[in-house]
Amino acid sequence: MCDICDARGMNRRKALTMGIAAGSLAAAQSLNAPAHAQSAARPAGALPERGEYIIRNAHILTMDPVLGDISGGDIHVRNGQIIAVAKSIAAPGVASIDAKNMIAMPGMIETHWHMWGTAARNMAGDEEKTGYFPYSRVLGAIFTPEDNARGVRLGLAESINGGVTCVNNWSHNLLSPDYADAELQAHKDFGGRALFSYGYSRKTGQNQPLPLDDVARVQREWLPRLDGLITLGIASRGPENNTIDICVKEWEVARKAGWRITSHMGTTRDVFLAKRGVRALNNAGLLGPDVLLVHNTNTDRADLELIAKTKTFLSLSPFTELRTGFGVTPIFEMLSAGDAVSPSIDTALLCGNCDMFSIMKAMQNIGDGARQSEFALPARRVLEMATIDGARALGIADRVGSLTPGKRADLILVRTRDLNMAPMTEPVHMIVQSAQPSNVDLVMIDGRIVKRDGKLVSVNVDKVVDDVNETMDRVRGEVARQNRTAADVLKELPNQHPQQ
Repeated sequence: MCDICDARGMNRRKALTMGIAAGSLAAAQSLNAPAHAQSAARPAGALPERGEYIIRNAHILTMDPVLGDISGGDIHVRNGQIIAVAKSIAAPGVASIDAKNMIAMPGMIETHWHMWGTAARNMAGDEEKTGYFPYSRVLGAIFTPEDNARGVRLGLAESINGGVTCVNNWSHNLLSPDYADAELQAHKDFGGRALFSYGYSRKTGQNQPLPLDDVARVQREWLPRLDGLITLGIASRGPENNTIDICVKEWEVARKAGWRITSHMGTTRDVFLAKRGVRALNNAGLLGPDVLLVHNTNTDRADLELIAKTKTFLSLSPFTELRTGFGVTPIFEMLSAGDAVSPSIDTALLCGNCDMFSIMKAMQNIGDGARQSEFALPARRVLEMATIDGARALGIADRVGSLTPGKRADLILVRTRDLNMAPMTEPVHMIVQSAQPSNVDLVMIDGRIVKRDGKLVSVNVDKVVDDVNETMDRVRGEVARQNRTAADVLKELPNQHPQQ
């Protein structure tokens, strides 16, 4: 049980239009219960119940090529599943949610995020000794399992608030199995959808394999407890840090177990030229549709064509790629080669916040700027990257990524009458170019309403913030007490490529 979650009552100003069916009545009464009543009726940390709802009168961006966009349409959800999407749905007795003046769309899907580091937001400094790569090792070595979990909780709270319904927790500060357990418990408590990519730690040196036995333990012990919301993968250090033989072993185990595989690639020009990681993976038969390469900022046409040919996916984080000096994200070159790309937050140490709307806008602007054309990268194509393409990259497009009947109900409602959104013009452009997390009115994940009337339903925000403040006060004090610098940490790992 998580003591940072509570049931915050929803704004009664938006009453549900009630049906007469007893089941719907009970669901709606639970939805509108005051905070103190909900708290008393269930343990702290309990998630909202799934119910049956009709979302009415929304401008729907289904991201389904057959259904298309529907102006003034309805969405029927029952027990976590999308039952129907149409111009008008007759469902007597089912609770209604009025979505007039709102855009309904799939929840956004993030594809690479070192979530533990959200607790150390903005700690990447302006000089080498506090640079992200070495300094994250200084911090990570001091973090406890609970500190990791606090970073994950903060990230999940911010992502849900901003309309992100699925993340790829690219967990690379797992100093022991306890760290993995703490992060997974945070995911369980918050109820979001995720790929948990089991990685290494801030103390891992070069040519050290992942603890694959513990990944298998997580599969046995955790996945049956996570309500189908969490899938499992590995965050391999790949050929830029390990031998290709280690990569082959990790890939073999992952593929046999059905785990997704992710790895950083092409972070600097020097590393790209020295390691030729994409070609090394291709020569070993390791590229493929179960592989997600992250960044690949430094690349060439031949590598991009290999990635496309093997149906390997790419995850891009334009803000951190710029901030850390990898270079300008070559999004247009990737798309022109036929690569499948999706957006990434990466780390709040560098990018500052976890706003996927801003990342979409950046991706479009970088693409247009690189091509020197206003029309190079349409807004709808960018929205596809953040929804259905993200789902494909994480291997869950059969479940989420579009508002298609039969899929799970991961969706958001975005207000169109807020000052930064008005007037109502082109809905796709409004989402990509104008929307902000503050415009997200409702978030539903697997049929559970986790944000409503612009407020998180089951997260105690004050507790989340208090916890991360305590973590960073303590960790920064310990850094000062130890007087250990980034250089000291790197000396302990003499063969370590610093940009991992």
